[in-house]
Order: sequence, then structure tokens, then C-alpha cells
Amino acid sequence: MKAVVISKPHQAAYSEQPRPQVDEGQVLVRVAAVGICMSDVEILEGTRPAPYVRYPVIPGHEWCGTIVEVGPGVVGLQAGERVAVEGHNFCGACFWCQRGQTNLCASYNEFGFTLPGGYAEYVAVRADLAHSFPDSLPFEVAALCEPAACAGHGLQRASVQPGDTVVVVGPGTVGLLGLAWARLFKAQRLVAVGLDRNNEALARTMGATDYLTVGEDPLSFVRDATEGRGADVVFEAAGSQAAVPLALGLARRGGTVVLAGISGGGQKVALESDLFCLNDLRLQGIFAYPSAVFVETLDRIAAGLLDVRPLISHTFPLEEYASAFELLCSRREPVGKILLKP
Repeated sequence: MKAVVISKPHQAAYSEQPRPQVDEGQVLVRVAAVGICMSDVEILEGTRPAPYVRYPVIPGHEWCGTIVEVGPGVVGLQAGERVAVEGHNFCGACFWCQRGQTNLCASYNEFGFTLPGGYAEYVAVRADLAHSFPDSLPFEVAALCEPAACAGHGLQRASVQPGDTVVVVGPGTVGLLGLAWARLFKAQRLVAVGLDRNNEALARTMGATDYLTVGEDPLSFVRDATEGRGADVVFEAAGSQAAVPLALGLARRGGTVVLAGISGGGQKVALESDLFCLNDLRLQGIFAYPSAVFVETLDRIAAGLLDVRPLISHTFPLEEYASAFELLCSRREPVGKILLKP
């Protein structure tokens, strides 16, 4: 089969690889669509934290496809079914897994980082990680279940209420999906804050009622729009050091701030030590998603309740992965979600 292999930082190739064999409890999935994430770029550039990548690796953790082979002991799945696949190969037995926090499993193992991922024609996966979806749902849309689950985990933890003011800092893929979730939860005002206006149209399509750049004083805007209070919920998905204090400053007293962006490099942020207690802030750090949220997200997408279709902006054949990476990094034009098709 053909696949993209990153053998080490700054060295990737589209090449012939052995087709995976299915073991007990596994299914073989023919990949139909896979999304490109900035974490894939981090793997290529060598900036992904060492515990979260194992070279050589076939990247791709946002993907779906069709089952073409069912291994021994698999019940409830059959060849021909369309499935979206969870990224985390959680153990099911550790302290965190026993509490449903499968994203925090003591044995980190994830498709596209430590296991062969979706930048390939075929992937062998544990059957319990493959979740069926109807033929009426396009593969391109189902492939967005993984990043949508990340955003959904954050917005659910924030307990967004009807009528809330929600601010999303960082209108990239996860931030834009955060807007879609907040709209689903019937937030009244949805403010997106970005470095520039490249994704303004897309942010408004995903639910933003207002769009500001960081240079347009979003702090004053949000205070003025909420009678001086601030936002009920702030969802930070920028993955930059400067975004953290901005997010904290945008929240009202008693509000909730969700930090979903990872800036990397062990960067430090200086904050007023009494900020959290004096403002009675709830701070939620988010790492990926539990298994239950992935399943819920796929169900909501399939039912048409969570509309992620507008996010898809570009599609490339798998062999043109380098061009797709370049577009994602340069952002020489508005970019939502870029998909690869093997």
C-alpha cells in the first residue's frame, strides 16, 4: 500500500509500505479521508513533545474509512461498514480509564503519533475504536469527528448555557468547531478573536456573531457587550503563549476559561497569583477527548445537529501531502480543514 512516512524530523516520503495484517479483535479499514492537523506538522518539524511521538510514524489521527476485513473475535462489525476511528488506544484498565477518562490513559498510544495513522491506504485498528456511521454521511464530514470531539469535550466541560456569551480565541480548526458546539448549546453571543481576518467569513458561518482581531481591543469590546461583566465562557484554542492571559482577561467573575491550545516548548506565562480566586474563575485544561465524547460527537454529526461541513476548505490526494502542509503553514489564503484522500 501507499503511505506517507515521517522517518525523523524534516524527513518524510510517500512510499510503498506493507499492508497491515489484522490480529485478534481488529478490523482492517480502507482509509477514505484524513484531516491534516498542525500536530502533524509538529511531527514533521520535530517540535512534538518526545513522549507523544515515536519515529518512524505514519501520521494521521483525524480519519475514517470502510472496513474491508474483520479479524478473529470481532463481534458487531462487518466488512463494508463505514467507520470513524478514535485516536487513543486506551488500555481500559488503568486509574483513568476506569473513570471514563480514556484520553488520559496511563499507557499513551495514539494513531498517527505512536501507531500508524491515516496517511495510508489501510490501517489495522482495534474493533472497539471503530464506530459505524450511516452511508448518508460523507466520508469528508465524518473525518472531522476527531477534532470536533476535542472541541466538544471543552465546551461540555464549560457547561455552556442558553443565552451565554462565549468567546473563542483562535479561529483555527478546533476554535471554529468550538463555535459550532457553542451554537448547538444555544449561546446567545459568539465572539471569535483571531490574529487577522483570514478566517472571519468561516467563523461567521460556523456561528460567530462578532469577529475581532487581537489589535482591535477585544477586552473592551466584550466588556461593553456584556454591561461590563465579561464572557461567561472563553474557549482558548490558539495554542500561543499570549492567548492564555487574553483568555483569562476576557472572562467574567465566576466565568469559565477552557484552555485547549498547546503552545509547546515549555513556555512560561506570568499571571497575577490572586486572579483565579478573586474572580472565582473556573479553569479547564483540555487534552483530546474521552471515548464517550467521541461517540456522542459522531452521533450529533450524523444526525445533522452539529454542522461541520462548512469547515472543509481544501482536499488533496495523499501523494500531494507536501503541498497541503505548505498551504496549512503559509495560510496564503483562508484555510479551514484540509483533507487528504488516499
